[in-house]
Amino acid sequence: MGQLCLGCMKENLGEKVCPFCGFDSSTVQPAPFLPLGIKLQQDKYLVGRKIENNAEGARYIGYSEAVHSPVIIREFMPAGICGRARGKTNVVIRSGFESRYNEINEKFLSYYRTIARLRDLTAVASIFDIFTENGVSYTVEEYYDSIPFTEFIERRGGSIDWNTARPLFMPLIAALSSLHSAGIGHYAVSPENIVVTTSGKLRLTGFAIDDIRRSGTNFEPELMDGCAAMEQYMDSADISEATDIYGFTATLFYALTGRLPENSCDRKPDGKLPIPTAVFKRLPSHVVTALAGGLQVSPKKRIQSFEEMRTQLTSAPTVKAVRTEATRSAIQSEAANRYTPKKTGVPGYAWAAMSVLSCILILLVAGIVWISQHPMDSLNIFGNHAAEESEESEQSILDPDMIQVPDLVGKDYDELVAKQTSDSNYIIIKANEDTFSNKDREGIISSQSPEPGMKAEKGVIIVVTVSKGLPNRELPVIAGQSVESAVKALNEQGFIASPGSYTASDSVESGKVIGYENYNAGDLAPYGAKISLNISAGAENPD
Repeated sequence: MGQLCLGCMKENLGEKVCPFCGFDSSTVQPAPFLPLGIKLQQDKYLVGRKIENNAEGARYIGYSEAVHSPVIIREFMPAGICGRARGKTNVVIRSGFESRYNEINEKFLSYYRTIARLRDLTAVASIFDIFTENGVSYTVEEYYDSIPFTEFIERRGGSIDWNTARPLFMPLIAALSSLHSAGIGHYAVSPENIVVTTSGKLRLTGFAIDDIRRSGTNFEPELMDGCAAMEQYMDSADISEATDIYGFTATLFYALTGRLPENSCDRKPDGKLPIPTAVFKRLPSHVVTALAGGLQVSPKKRIQSFEEMRTQLTSAPTVKAVRTEATRSAIQSEAANRYTPKKTGVPGYAWAAMSVLSCILILLVAGIVWISQHPMDSLNIFGNHAAEESEESEQSILDPDMIQVPDLVGKDYDELVAKQTSDSNYIIIKANEDTFSNKDREGIISSQSPEPGMKAEKGVIIVVTVSKGLPNRELPVIAGQSVESAVKALNEQGFIASPGSYTASDSVESGKVIGYENYNAGDLAPYGAKISLNISAGAENPD
């Protein structure tokens, strides 16, 4: 392995200024952060430049010697309690704050251990390791190439439409729902704490213990302007899932409009949410209702859970259905009047007038019911945009430029994507919720939305779920291979491999793999299982 740049962990052939990231190798990491180039956890992790820091500690780019890939190293070093001299590794805890440090350190460990157990959350980076060293705690998590969400939105012209936002944000809703079910809140969901990976998926960053995300603690609160809920600014106020609902909704609002809502404290007097007229006209009414409910200033009036938010964002508005029913009733009434003998002597024009009045009455009642179920008084909207939205929806249905949604189930995802062109009638997006299957091999599409056969406008986005293949995989033969080759072979099968114990061996060369610690070649193991290798330490009594 060549020399690594400590700024990006790529091999740069020893260049003083990295040609990939521009990092100068003569840079000295300032105190109180870890010196560049030191190793942690018995030389398993190489420490690079500091990526960011907050009141909780710092995040560094690192390198795992075990799997030969970059990682993110998080160091818990709470500001005002811990310190470190320049060039040193050991942390000094401020006198008199030992018990306070122990208390929040336990909170830190518990918080990230819970996140580490939730490995299936594709919108959250996986945590591989948690350990204590230098008098403080560390986590090691997955590294991935990405761009900031704000840059993604800028590249898309400053905002995105709902058809683009929906498949991006639904996995994030699922992740936040699972986190809260496990007792974990983020409390800083914002465009600044979301990145977009090279595969086009959102990842949530910026996790921290809740002491950092609220007022009234021993720390200076770090609150995201425009995304922090009102209760986060109030000393000792309760924060809950509804708090993260506010940040999530503000982020979705930003994606759809190109700007954040006003600070929640500034909105406190009336809670109005101004939405640009042009934006409102192109948003489905149920999405506008969800935005209003998620950005209520009062936490009690706000949408309370991510499951409820998911329901509101995926439920089509009922107004059109009611209007269709009203129209159908009017047509039936007119048909009855046309073909039923008129024994009452009432003129035909009177029957027609009565049909029209009945239709108007039904629509009026439907409108009252819908408004009672979808309070819009929190929105500052000008003009009769609901009517314009309905007319716009009708026109799109009658638009001749429509297609029948193709059946993609059972087809190879990569092959379909490779055939996609800029003038294709539909766009394929892979959902984060891939599933295991005993029937479909890995890479085969197992379901899609919208369903095959439905009518849709050209350019429709089809979200597909792709099979991960068998839930249990056969462990390959790795005896005699190098550690690097064995780890690569296991990773390709979906396992998480790492060097384990070293054992003396007369038959296997030192440094080569003897086998598995807890399995045998040919055994079945669950996808994503941690597999430790047994490595040869050489002959016990060499000649």
